[in-house]
Amino acid sequence: MVTLQAGKQSNAAVSVFYLKDICDENLAQKVIRQIEENEIDVIADSSYIAHFISLKPRSLFKRFGQAEKPDIFCDKLCEGRVGIIVDGSPIAITVPYMLTEDFQSADDYFVNPYRATTLRILRILALTVGIILPGLYVAAQLFKLQLIPFKLLLNISSSVSGLPLSPCIEMFLTLFVLEVLNEASIRMPKYVGLALSVVGALVLGETAVTAGIISTPAIIIVAFSAICLYVVPDLIETTATLRWLFLIIAGSIGTFGIVLFIAFLVSYLVSEQVYGTPLAAPFAPLVASDMADGLVKANLSALDTRPQSLNNTNTVRYRKRK
Repeated sequence: MVTLQAGKQSNAAVSVFYLKDICDENLAQKVIRQIEENEIDVIADSSYIAHFISLKPRSLFKRFGQAEKPDIFCDKLCEGRVGIIVDGSPIAITVPYMLTEDFQSADDYFVNPYRATTLRILRILALTVGIILPGLYVAAQLFKLQLIPFKLLLNISSSVSGLPLSPCIEMFLTLFVLEVLNEASIRMPKYVGLALSVVGALVLGETAVTAGIISTPAIIIVAFSAICLYVVPDLIETTATLRWLFLIIAGSIGTFGIVLFIAFLVSYLVSEQVYGTPLAAPFAPLVASDMADGLVKANLSALDTRPQSLNNTNTVRYRKRK
């Protein structure tokens, strides 16, 4: 543990943790230098330190891990990561960061491996649907009606007939109302926020449909998309922004633009690194030994080595007694 004093006015204690026999010493020293080289008046929370060590703070995707539970923090240290705790902040920071971390849950290691694997696949599918679904719905209505099954298309056509807004503007308006209600419910006191959510969901939604301003399919799609995004809450900031980008592209270019943007995101993720660790590891590049705790959750006996993507100095997690 290395304790630093950060913030010229706050003089906050920042502790950097790592295991010498496991973590790469150069990685730990690089993180310490990043903290020491940045001068700021006040360090009020660990998010300030996360900004310093991100290396690319303007990136849309987060470049650091977060942990509020001690067992998760300790497990990440044992895998070879560097942990950072700021005095007064309940959230600890860990680096290097891999995107698969946010699709894993602490509960995955207490349930059957088959159940844990199913849940991880479910999280990935739900997040993908939540990001793309609003834009895909708009693109299908504007450019590719054949993407919608015929019977469903008839139902949608009867719902949107007579609406004064185009499909893109309608979806924008529905998403805008959802974001406003979400922000208002978070900022308001607990009981007032609950009442506000009920008013927004029942009164505004039902009234808008009855008045012929918004169609029922648009509300259903936006609501389902919001639920899907909260399956992985640690990525909600990134996924909510991506949902808006997909909607803009779908409304202007259509399905071709959606495919291009997906290709751009994939190429970006496979090329990014965080302190020498690929952001999309263990899938790109493919690290076969790390796949046992990637999309698939294997038995404990198969997790005998630490993640090779982290460049550990000690890769053996445990040995079987003969």
